[in-house]
Formats: sequence, C-alpha cells, structure tokens
Amino acid sequence: MSFLVLSTYILVWPALTLWVLVVLCRAVLKDYRSAKKNHEDMV
Repeated sequence: MSFLVLSTYILVWPALTLWVLVVLCRAVLKDYRSAKKNHEDMV
C-alpha cells in the first residue's frame, strides 16, 4: 500500500468521527432550545 493511500485511510476516521459528533451536538442543541422555548423538560 502506498504511503498516501494509507495516510488518507487513517485520517478519514477522525474526520468521520468529528462529523458525527457535530451532527449529534447540533441535534441535541436544537432539542434543548425547543424544550426551553416550550417550557418542557429534555427527558
């Protein structure tokens, strides 16, 4: 395997993990703001 392919493969996983974390955090913040606006509990 070439160095470039191996490096790209290894660096893709942190990028995908960061993307999933951002999506989850945005969803939680959206739900939190919605609950606060409607005077409801998060759980």
